[in-house]
Amino acid sequence: MVNFTTFKNSKHFLDLKREENCLTEQGLRVYIKDSEKELSRLGISIPKSEANAVKRNKFRRKIKEVVRGLEAKKSFDIYIVGTKKGSNLKYKELNNIIASHPRLKKN
Repeated sequence: MVNFTTFKNSKHFLDLKREENCLTEQGLRVYIKDSEKELSRLGISIPKSEANAVKRNKFRRKIKEVVRGLEAKKSFDIYIVGTKKGSNLKYKELNNIIASHPRLKKN
C-alpha cells in the first residue's frame, strides 16, 4: 500500500514532466519518477474542456484508489494527466495502465 501526499507547487510538476518519465496509453499520461522523500507525492490533472466537474472528481477518486493499491517499496512522484477518453476508463483498466509503468516494474 502506498501512502501519498500532494504536490505543493508548480515546480514539482515541471520537474516531473519529462519524456523519460512518461507512459502514454488510452488517453492517459502517467509520469513517475523515483523520490527521496519519505512519502510518495501524487498530482492529478484533467482539463475542464475534457469533462465536467462530476466526471473530473470521479476520475480523481479512482486514480487515488489505484495509487493506494500499488505495492511499492520505494517512494515515487506520480503525475497523471487525463483526457476525455481516459476519464471514462474503469478502475481495473486504470490499475493495469498505472501498474505497467516501467519505473514501477523495477521494484
